[in-house]
Amino acid sequence: MAYYVGFDIGGTAVKYGLVNETGEILEKGSFVTTPNDGEQLIANMAKQVAAYQEKYAILSVGVSVPGIVRKDGYMITAGAVTSFFAINLKTVCEAAFQLPVIVQNDANCVALAEQWIGNAKGVENYIVISLGTAVGCGIVINNAIYQGAHGAAGEVGWTMQQRLDYTQDLEAGSWNFTSGVVLGLYNRYQQATGKEVTDARVILDLVRQGDEMATKVMDRYYEDVAKGLLNLVCAFDPEVILLGGGISANDEFLGCLSERIDKIKQHHKSLNHLAGVTVAEIKPCLLRNDAGLIGAVYQAKQIVG
Repeated sequence: MAYYVGFDIGGTAVKYGLVNETGEILEKGSFVTTPNDGEQLIANMAKQVAAYQEKYAILSVGVSVPGIVRKDGYMITAGAVTSFFAINLKTVCEAAFQLPVIVQNDANCVALAEQWIGNAKGVENYIVISLGTAVGCGIVINNAIYQGAHGAAGEVGWTMQQRLDYTQDLEAGSWNFTSGVVLGLYNRYQQATGKEVTDARVILDLVRQGDEMATKVMDRYYEDVAKGLLNLVCAFDPEVILLGGGISANDEFLGCLSERIDKIKQHHKSLNHLAGVTVAEIKPCLLRNDAGLIGAVYQAKQIVG
């Protein structure tokens, strides 16, 4: 049996695990991220690798990380992990672990995990969209992650969705701020009601109860998410779009989103003509919280054969 170590680095926690050649997580844990202290973060990761090496012959390590990652492992950005900006994380990790290392963007890792043991098995062209704090995206073309010229492909959250107001930061009208659960849905609800919310189920419950403001906010959210997804369908012609993030596990949300997508298609002449022929199906991801870790290991597995 072959063994690998995976890390999924987030802004607040680093998840890690021992994964075998079939994608099964045998052991896992987490520790607090030190976003401003990269040396400490790497040292904590190296400690976990060494602990696994005491019991298993580890072949390689996969690292899932936020931000723009070049193919050589150089971090152009790293989200909230500011200490990883402008470093070659692959080189640093290989020196610390004394093992082959692959570093990949977190949304791309989710897409790879779905290809390996999730809802994209056997699918050559697909897109994974994660509705979290903002909007994450992994694009797979001909069975390979599409990273673009500089590693920045998939930053669809930056796409502008609103009328351009040049007196403001235009990113405030981007897809991140209309369709991210935190930046979009929660923020809009708080602006409309003055009430803070940290769980989409609260808003969905209010909609069910007939709350007018919650219904209005949720209606706009469905519209913005659906519009963005269909824009991706037009640009990439995927076989399927998989939705990730906590809200995607809610059947009510998926049902209402599907209805809105159908409504838009019915009122769009070309899309309506192609409905059921080339317009991709929207489905939930199979894998949840462990997807980033599993996807990182999937690539780590490839580099050692």
